[in-house]
Amino acid sequence: MDRYLTRFAPTKDGVFGRLGRFTTVEEEWQDNIPNISCIPTGIYYCERSIFHRGGYPTFEIMDVPGRSLIKFHYAMTEEDLRGCVGLGMHLGVFKVKDEDTGRPTHKLSAISTRKAFGAWMESMMGVTTFRLHVVDYKAPEMDFE
Repeated sequence: MDRYLTRFAPTKDGVFGRLGRFTTVEEEWQDNIPNISCIPTGIYYCERSIFHRGGYPTFEIMDVPGRSLIKFHYAMTEEDLRGCVGLGMHLGVFKVKDEDTGRPTHKLSAISTRKAFGAWMESMMGVTTFRLHVVDYKAPEMDFE
């Protein structure tokens, strides 16, 4: 079984993509440094596992060079992650306090993450392993002349 995670929005708020009908959130690219970077594009095998910080079943992305314990779980923003992949129902905006000024500001986030994660795990019922293709979407260049 193959699944495709297509990243379409690398932003200062994280890297957003799609995994089937779900939105994904990952940390920004930081040279694949453990716990602070999204993983490199490529093809990986995923195995059923447990997300120990949350105590619930999930899948782990295996054999990422120099990395381990990369799991899927619910997460709204990159601050909820340590190099893992968060799932949401859709992309939205989350109100937060600016770290420098303390004033309200907004950031992109995954929305309805627990609902999405539950639906994704339900869709994976009976699956123990799958192949994950991680790709960066590149919009075609357009000539408007």
